[in-house]
Amino acid sequence: MRKAILLVFVIGFITTSSAQRRRSTQRPYWSTQLMLSSATFLSDLGGKNFYGSNDPSDIDLKDIRYAFGVGFQYHRPKGFSIGLSAFYSRLSADDAETDWDRKFRNLHVRTDIVEVAIKAEYTFPQNSGALRGFYFNLGGGLTFFRPMAELNGIWYELRPFGTEGQNLDPTHKPYKSYSPVIPFGIGKKFYLRNGMMLGFDISMRKSFTDYLDDVSTEYFDKELIRAKSGDAAAHFADPSNNGEGGVGRIGFERGNPDRSDNYFLMGLRLEIPLGRGAGGNYNTSCSFGNSWIRSNGSLPKISRKGKRRKVRLFR
Repeated sequence: MRKAILLVFVIGFITTSSAQRRRSTQRPYWSTQLMLSSATFLSDLGGKNFYGSNDPSDIDLKDIRYAFGVGFQYHRPKGFSIGLSAFYSRLSADDAETDWDRKFRNLHVRTDIVEVAIKAEYTFPQNSGALRGFYFNLGGGLTFFRPMAELNGIWYELRPFGTEGQNLDPTHKPYKSYSPVIPFGIGKKFYLRNGMMLGFDISMRKSFTDYLDDVSTEYFDKELIRAKSGDAAAHFADPSNNGEGGVGRIGFERGNPDRSDNYFLMGLRLEIPLGRGAGGNYNTSCSFGNSWIRSNGSLPKISRKGKRRKVRLFR
């Protein structure tokens, strides 16, 4: 009889605790994020040995650089969240690293970017089978950029030079140093401990400018650029040597204004819950192994007749 009463008590305890657990894990909470990624440029410069594109197929591994960022995210029940993030990225592209016709153009760039964005995210919950922990996000933001190039060991900011005649031709207005951006991506989260999550993240940044690399339209008279902005400006306007296929000729295509520049990030993000009880009552949208049953198969200690006793679920 005692065993039967004890069994009923344990079952009731399990049922009550599970219900309380489900309620507590549905509470909204905040988390902070630390992000470290590789960064790849998708622009008019460099790329693979074929006609350029603005998708990941044109990624040149030699030009991969880095990005890091921080963020805050507000988590709602059922896997929904919204977050604010800030990223610093360094991008690079070089025509000299391709065997395609672009190498005759001989342009290169290093662009530093600061991005601020808001993103909505959905994470598949624990009961989603093979999809659990996978997530996707979409948002909007603003990116501030500064394209630079090197000459004789010195790095110059390109925008003030007007390398496509922006300071000389009224039809070529100087481009803005910022652009709206649409970040979107997918990833997979893994549970660590105390509610922390490690995510593998793949994301794209769609910009609305073709000047992340300072290249967009056609060649301008570099002697006029020299007279206006100096020898370095003339060199960066046209560093080609032999004019192969019309490269460097006034009015000849220098870039493709029909395609905006984008960039691609791939890396890790660490998510740390904030607030009282956040780590212990982590959202069930991705609670891998975060069961109230202990890892050794035991239940929490139960007080009985003034003594604390551990009841094991498995023997």
